[in-house]
Amino acid sequence: MDIFRIGPDGVLLVQALLVSIVVAALAWRRVALSAAALSTAAVAIACGLWIAWLPDTNHPVVAGLFVIVPSVVLLGASRVRWMAHHAWMLLLMGPFVFIGCYVGICEFCVKTKLI
Repeated sequence: MDIFRIGPDGVLLVQALLVSIVVAALAWRRVALSAAALSTAAVAIACGLWIAWLPDTNHPVVAGLFVIVPSVVLLGASRVRWMAHHAWMLLLMGPFVFIGCYVGICEFCVKTKLI
């Protein structure tokens, strides 16, 4: 089906929502940092492998970073007291953080001539 062929950018948005839901649920339930870090890492690594194994991926490590870096940023933001009390904000903030990190990582790789 063509609906599942949304490309790496569309897949990144789907993964942003998945990670945002997990981080928001962990913040809402006030899960300890160690358990939240392990849960978020498992989801982020699974999503990173998913995007790295797409057929059009030339740089799988960089593609994996597109998911892992914003997941760490969201997890860090979920530890802020106000954000933990308003966990629904993580759902709104997640896609913006993912797009911002995507642009930042691409810019960094181009400036350092990694790509």
